[in-house]
Amino acid sequence: MSQDDRAVTDPDDAAGPAGRDAPAAETAPGPSAPVKTVTVKAKPRKAAKRKAKAKKAKPPVSTPDAPPKTASEPKTAAVAEAPSEVPIPASLQHMPAGLFGAGLGIAGFATAWRETLVAFELSPVPAIILAGIACGVFIALLALYAVKVLRHFDAVKAEFRHPIQGNFFAAATMTAMILTSNLVTTLPGIATVIWAVAAIANLTVTIVIISIWMSRDGHISHAAPVWFIPVVGNLIIPIVGAPLGYTDIGWMMFAVGLLFWVVLFTIVFYRLLFESRLEGPLRPSLFILIAPPSLCFIAYAVLNGGLVDGPAVMFLGLALFTLLILLPQVPSLLRLPFGLGWWSYTFPLAALSVACTLYADAVGGVVPAALALAAIALVTLAVTVVTVQTIRYILAGKVFLPTESPLPKP
Repeated sequence: MSQDDRAVTDPDDAAGPAGRDAPAAETAPGPSAPVKTVTVKAKPRKAAKRKAKAKKAKPPVSTPDAPPKTASEPKTAAVAEAPSEVPIPASLQHMPAGLFGAGLGIAGFATAWRETLVAFELSPVPAIILAGIACGVFIALLALYAVKVLRHFDAVKAEFRHPIQGNFFAAATMTAMILTSNLVTTLPGIATVIWAVAAIANLTVTIVIISIWMSRDGHISHAAPVWFIPVVGNLIIPIVGAPLGYTDIGWMMFAVGLLFWVVLFTIVFYRLLFESRLEGPLRPSLFILIAPPSLCFIAYAVLNGGLVDGPAVMFLGLALFTLLILLPQVPSLLRLPFGLGWWSYTFPLAALSVACTLYADAVGGVVPAALALAAIALVTLAVTVVTVQTIRYILAGKVFLPTESPLPKP
């Protein structure tokens, strides 16, 4: 018997062509008669039927992870929906200190136009209007942040100790000194008081921030051009103080600003070369690199009574060179989404415009005059674009929403 042949004992399986009613086997009675067995090959269809019956007869296997369904259990399980995130409402608690950069940019822009109009002997009315707008914006920002200090002091302390946002507190004191320069000739007494308070406040912020730098665990990847704001901002003290008669204090603060410009420029430039590039919201702050040499030129010229000599021209040359190495970055910077960090374009370009105007007024000539006009046109374009975008940003209700200042991980 081959492997495909089977002994059939079930009558149904032994049915022949005549049907299932035919007997399976015939045997003769008697003890000596051997049992005659008829064997047939099992049909594939019937074998498949037997397998299907066996599968149906098997009970369902239950596991601890998947208990058997009961009659009361629904056939389809409802999928629980993930809870949606509740949007954070706008609050004055989230007002960033970086907004003081907007006040600083507008104040610098007004000063740039004032110097341009004076140098080219034009009407000072536009500069007066711009100075009034800058003063109104600055007062509004001070009032709003004062309310934040009273209601959300813990948030203010955390922001002050932040490696990025903490530097913008000095932008408020710098703005106050720049706006005071409009009162030097008309109201020197009031100008002296405001300048003294703002200068002391700026110096205090500088000392505290440097102390924080020296006491916390920092990393080179946290270095950013915004670090120039509190320390190099001391260069504005002689720009306003020298015309008020405080020349010695001006030279001292000029030395402080010059020293920290060189030190921080080395640190920041090393970070830009050998660490990951700045995060998107911080990339506009690259233009802050233009501000220190521009302010050095202005402060040096003012302390020298308007004289533009070799060292002054060196400072201006460094400022122009910094602008040239940043211009190739402009296309990629303009593709970034708008943020309040875009105000970093304005004040450095305004400081460069003032420096070019003072240089053109001191040396004369067509080329310096053209350079001054190009500089004021550039800062005007930058301030116009950033102001329009900021108005849209405010109307969209994003100013008082929480934002993060990214810090690259070491």
